[in-house]
Amino acid sequence: MTTTAQREPLAYPFEQPDGLGLHPVYAELRQRPPARVRMAYGEDAWLVTRYADAKALLSDPRFSMAAAVGRDRPRVRPVVVSGGGLLSTDGPDHHRLRATVAKAFTARRVERLRERVREIAGDLSRDMLMSGPAADLGDRFAFPLAITVIGELLGISQDNHVRVRDWLDVMMSHTVTAEEFHKWNSTFAAYTADLVELRRREPGDDLFSALVRAHDEEGRISMGELMALAPVLISAGFVTTFNQIANSCYVLLVRPDRFASLRGRPEALPRAVEELLRFVPLPNGFAFPRYATEDIELGGARIRAGDPVLVDTAAANRDPGMFHDPDELVLDRAVNPHLSFGHGPHYCIGAHLARVELQVALEVLLEDMPGLRLAVPEEELRWKTGTMVNGLHELPVTW
Repeated sequence: MTTTAQREPLAYPFEQPDGLGLHPVYAELRQRPPARVRMAYGEDAWLVTRYADAKALLSDPRFSMAAAVGRDRPRVRPVVVSGGGLLSTDGPDHHRLRATVAKAFTARRVERLRERVREIAGDLSRDMLMSGPAADLGDRFAFPLAITVIGELLGISQDNHVRVRDWLDVMMSHTVTAEEFHKWNSTFAAYTADLVELRRREPGDDLFSALVRAHDEEGRISMGELMALAPVLISAGFVTTFNQIANSCYVLLVRPDRFASLRGRPEALPRAVEELLRFVPLPNGFAFPRYATEDIELGGARIRAGDPVLVDTAAANRDPGMFHDPDELVLDRAVNPHLSFGHGPHYCIGAHLARVELQVALEVLLEDMPGLRLAVPEEELRWKTGTMVNGLHELPVTW
């Protein structure tokens, strides 16, 4: 049995290697019970890295996200984000909020969006081809695809896309000061309030109009909850998808044989996308703590009531106890129960939409640019630092 007194907490998150490699300490941590870690700010926490432990915790209601509200939660920056949204509630409140937005993300509705996603991706691809090589695949393709899809779903006009991206750059920064964070957050709150009034005057078929109706007409959510839902839906629907598309393209382009193996095989894309989701370590110190509501034994560690616990899904996705050759990219991996979208009641509500965007993005690029390749040597690529989501500053490509 491990106790808090037996080991000095490790500094977390671990220094990220260049690219999308995982720090070698994860392999060691998976050999023993959950470790104690210390982030730059907030309380010490337990860190879960093994697949079985992570899956068990994510589905166990005794580990609460709502209990983090008001706590000095472990984090990478001084500011504490206030609660009230999907990631700060449990039980009936979480179910109520989730049900309010779930209709927009059902598999049937998202599949109806597939052709629209393909239309957007095709337009972006043709624009790149007409402009001629080279181009930044992130800026010219991944970014506008992700922001346009989530923007149309939520009801955010195209002229606000860059504004939203600038706001999210600040929200995802490890190094943002409390003053800067609150300044940008206030600006975005004002934008959200304006959007509420716009959708009251001009309701549509978008998700934001549905949220306004849920507050004004149905009384299912409070105004505070509506304001808290907006940034979560935008950030989850854009930041992760944008970077996952760009990172997935990078992973394939530095392995040209894998990219070539997908040409002319659209039926292979669903499995390939699942493997890319498992293989790419997207979060970088970006974990929402869950607090134990009672003493719980997890993976050989005694978690005391009130202790925060962090789950590193990237480490769990490389657990050799669950995945054969976990550090290898196996695009036709048959069994792939990765945790990139989480597990249990907080499973990512937009998972199916993200899958569709990734499948369509690769399908269009493979069809339109079969000769797509990096325009610079891999070692010249610049990885972002000090941000909660791993990604490149740019992804120069030619064809």
